[in-house]
Amino acid sequence: MTRARDILLSLGAALSLTGCERDPRIPPGYPRSYGEILRQADREHRLLIWSATDKVKTQPLLDAFRRAHPGLTVTYVEMSARVLNDRFLEAVAKGGETPDFLWSSAMDLQIKLTNDGYAQSYDSPEAKALPDWANWKNQAWGVTAEPIVMIYNRTLIADAAAPTTRAALTRLLEGRAPALRGRIATYDVPIAAVGYLYLMQDQQATHDIWRLIRAMGANQVKLFDNAEPLMLAVKEGRIAIGYNVIGSYARDEVRHDPNLGIVMPRDYTLVMSRIALIPAAARHSAAARLFLDFLLSRRGQQFLAARSMPSVRGDVPSPEGLSVTGVPLRAIRVGPALLVDRDTLTRRYFLKRWYAALQPGSAADQPLR
Repeated sequence: MTRARDILLSLGAALSLTGCERDPRIPPGYPRSYGEILRQADREHRLLIWSATDKVKTQPLLDAFRRAHPGLTVTYVEMSARVLNDRFLEAVAKGGETPDFLWSSAMDLQIKLTNDGYAQSYDSPEAKALPDWANWKNQAWGVTAEPIVMIYNRTLIADAAAPTTRAALTRLLEGRAPALRGRIATYDVPIAAVGYLYLMQDQQATHDIWRLIRAMGANQVKLFDNAEPLMLAVKEGRIAIGYNVIGSYARDEVRHDPNLGIVMPRDYTLVMSRIALIPAAARHSAAARLFLDFLLSRRGQQFLAARSMPSVRGDVPSPEGLSVTGVPLRAIRVGPALLVDRDTLTRRYFLKRWYAALQPGSAADQPLR
């Protein structure tokens, strides 16, 4: 009976809107045809999201979306970026349950999925509000604009002594201060997908990055799989400086701990984006389109900004402490350039150079044979 009632309700809604009447649920500025997406989502009933973004950060956004679409059952599954990618490919290969929406901070992995035909196209009404670097082929969408920062413990590094550029950090480490030995940290690049991405971007921006990595190795750098244990180590004083941390995570820690500080490198600050895509095989594609549009809308972006994830839109202010002024920004473009980073030979060469740079007495700025 319930299923029959749903069909009758959907049919009645469709018939009532075949004339000049506009579906009242259509957001202002959206085309009248958007009503069909809404009605199709009504019939789908469900939305399955796989995401590498912490659920605690997205909960207010999800709650608001559920209130706007009470007929949808939204399931949000959180996992690491690399696990998300591997699990998705495994599910596709084995014919298992796949998500309707993929949302990940591993930009290169998301672009690889898009390039390999795993994403469907959708011309979102919100596209016009985004910068050109945040949309690739209407298939991969950058939904945030988050600076990549350094985080430091102010009981170990005074504010005045905190390095504000990569060159300054390199000089500080080359000074071999005993207080920094074993107390510099970054991602374990071969394991952490975002760590590999950010360091590849650093290499494109400056050849001197290998001098910095070599200085880290000489100071017994500590390597972490993800940002949470790295920042905990900084908070507890086991680490003095953490390099290449997502600003949204760092800001959350700094807001609650006066002993922590953030540096947005003044030589250039990388800006990353969490990329969303709708899989080509999504079983509830209309519901996924509704969620993407809500995520990219001004209202949806305000929910993200309130959780320290700066908006990709120009009409949503950045969170306090992450507003970047007077610093050159280097946005990581959502697009095929990221595919270079995923090339097998490129990755093998890069990691070989990485391992060499961490060895004492290395000459990592010299090409490897």
